[in-house]
Amino acid sequence: MTKQQIQFQRVQQSYNRLCYSVFFFFAISCNDLSKESPHTDRPYQTTFKVEDFSSATECQDCHPNHYEEWSASMHAYSVTDPVWFKLQQNEQVTHEAQGIILGDFCIQCHSPIAALTNAITDHKNLTPEVISALPPQIQEGVTCDVCHTLTHLPESTDIQTAEQNFETADFKFYMDGTRYSIIDNPQKNSFHESEYHEGYDQSNFCRNCHNLTVNGVDAEVTNSEWEGSAFDAMGSECQTCHMPLYEGYAAEGGPLRENLHSHYFPGVGTSINGESDDGLESAIAELLEESAEVNFFEPIADTVLSNEPLTIQIIISNNAGHNFPSGVTFTRQLWLELTASIDGDTIFQSGHLNENGDINDFYTDPEKLLDPQINVFNTVLYNEAGDSGIMNVSVEDMVWMNDYTLPVSGSRTVNYFIDLPTVVPESGSILDISVRLRFRSFPPFLLRHINLNEEVERLLIWDIDQISTSAVLE
Repeated sequence: MTKQQIQFQRVQQSYNRLCYSVFFFFAISCNDLSKESPHTDRPYQTTFKVEDFSSATECQDCHPNHYEEWSASMHAYSVTDPVWFKLQQNEQVTHEAQGIILGDFCIQCHSPIAALTNAITDHKNLTPEVISALPPQIQEGVTCDVCHTLTHLPESTDIQTAEQNFETADFKFYMDGTRYSIIDNPQKNSFHESEYHEGYDQSNFCRNCHNLTVNGVDAEVTNSEWEGSAFDAMGSECQTCHMPLYEGYAAEGGPLRENLHSHYFPGVGTSINGESDDGLESAIAELLEESAEVNFFEPIADTVLSNEPLTIQIIISNNAGHNFPSGVTFTRQLWLELTASIDGDTIFQSGHLNENGDINDFYTDPEKLLDPQINVFNTVLYNEAGDSGIMNVSVEDMVWMNDYTLPVSGSRTVNYFIDLPTVVPESGSILDISVRLRFRSFPPFLLRHINLNEEVERLLIWDIDQISTSAVLE
């Protein structure tokens, strides 16, 4: 089965579930048109104590599978990530020198409980040691109760820089001991009340931390990219790909269920602090392999004339439910690697790593002298002064961006021009062309810039798709 068929099957299954849901909704509505959703009047709190939330370890005994998956996820890693610590501290120091106080801007999504309880007051000196001294509910980042006590779907996050209003992430929790999920017939237990909440299967559940605008300008807008797409129209939600369903037990001693969500939350990130998890990496590999593909726009002829330049067109198609890459696209690297060789001798290459493990993009080769035909699919931020790039412009300073990502349900076509030798080495020589679409979460130069040299060695590169072809030279 091809990748297109797999993706179509996944979306078709979502569409079938949507059709059933619509039929069910109308069937119920016709019986009682005056009946409102039982969830519209749920309460929520505005002030919190750390003790209002449970530690994930308290959930472990009854929910061992979900706990194990979550423990390997980036949600559990969100406030222990060394890259996050360094970048957060740099932003706090840089902006404070300008008279700008970012406050909980970074921590509000990386450890919502810390932000809601005002547990951190000195963001400039926030270190792993400081975090390790705080209660486990804060150390656990996006922990179980951050999701399972939410009573209302959040709004997207928009920060207002002129007013220095950076703490705007929307969390609506109610801590009465009830835990919510998509299970519509939860089992009674002595630990907590359980209740069905239809919002837990909707993409908007995620948008307060995965949809950021700066003064109304799109910055990190995965939810907006998905919204209005074919995936949205056919009921394929964030959870469809990032929390796929499987059959298992939600709790020890409970019934076998067919609609359990995986809690690995695979995306594009993994731990680079020396810890790894095969389950998460396998889930990411499976997700990325279905996210995009490369093809020759037109097939290379079986015979190629050596005295004419060769033009190669590559089309890169996005199969994901949002732009690819998405989120913090300005730190991501999605790029093409192309190699052309004659009888095993390389005559052209682009997108290869240099001696530092970097690609020769405009950050490392601004004059485009080393790799003038490189193709990278990410975004570049610009500030009010016109400065650009991740070394000069942070997301809270951006006023616009150049977007080179793969659009949702779309593609990009790129050209390569290769000068072939005017004299064929020998009759019947073979020209080989190979192409790989590669991805990694961070460029090595950025990690070296923030003194994370050891972590550079742990950066994973994912090969998402590859193609090759050959031709006879005449």
